[in-house]
Amino acid sequence: MSETIFFNPGDSIGNFHDYNEAVRKGHLYKQKQRLDDELVVVNNKDKNEEYAIFYVRDRQPNQDKNNASYDVRRKI
Repeated sequence: MSETIFFNPGDSIGNFHDYNEAVRKGHLYKQKQRLDDELVVVNNKDKNEEYAIFYVRDRQPNQDKNNASYDVRRKI
């Protein structure tokens, strides 16, 4: 998956240094919160070893001073 999307970093559900932990936490969070809302595990190009989880609905249409670009690693 090679999709770049924009998010406000403050909208992140969680930040992780381990990809597998981020995916696992994303699945757990989705089961406990909202089963019908899609989540994505992304990583910031500037911070290669850091992964974040966002709701897809919080996606921003373009980059501005409050948003950062992220590469989608997995959709949950």
